Amino acid sequence: MTATARTGRVWFVTTAGHGAGRAVTAAALARGDRVAAVVPDEAARDRLLARHDEHRRRLFVRALDVSDNWSVNATVCAAADRFGRLDAVVNDARPPRPSPGDAAGDAAAPVGWIPEPAARARLESAFFGPLWVAQAVLPLLYEQRSGHLLQLCGSVAPTGAPGTALDRAGTCAVVALSRAAACEAARVGVDISVVGGRPDAGALLRLVDGAAARRRDATAAAAHPAATPASASAAGHGAAA
Repeated sequence: MTATARTGRVWFVTTAGHGAGRAVTAAALARGDRVAAVVPDEAARDRLLARHDEHRRRLFVRALDVSDNWSVNATVCAAADRFGRLDAVVNDARPPRPSPGDAAGDAAAPVGWIPEPAARARLESAFFGPLWVAQAVLPLLYEQRSGHLLQLCGSVAPTGAPGTALDRAGTCAVVALSRAAACEAARVGVDISVVGGRPDAGALLRLVDGAAARRRDATAAAAHPAATPASASAAGHGAAA
């Protein structure tokens, strides 16, 4: 393990095989950080490892269903054992869109006609998956008294948009849960941010870096209030949540 890898940030990234998760994984590895990546199946795991073959010593990949609470907890524990800590968690709260003809597509029916199995399956992915990830990582971040959880919620569909009721409900629930958790976590030095839209990897890395810098400034200001008035002023600006 190189010195850069030992001192770099440790990321835990869900849906690391595509979208923002894949981009963050690549960007973090490129700058010398370590990444624990979650993908949905073994084929995606093999593809991700092949894509980053030169970084295998700094990359830990597990295939799991994030709606399986036990598997999520086991993976978080394994990642923490592998790298010693977690510094930033990118939790993509958006469920995959169902394929045409997929039974899960019933969740996009008008509200009065959504079958119960489809509704429960969609919310398992859209709400409970992000909740299980948050519950698995937050006790570790609390114990460290540091770290940053980023809840990626995408773009909330306009109210009344056809076929989006459950996705909107899940997203709004994740946003509300995350904002409440952010107030709790701030007391122990942990940041939680709700990120909407389609952020690029650079924006997410800068968000984590900026929050960590503000935490350091706040700590320095508290230790030497008379010597660092500028830092004391900056400490009042927490990470967006």
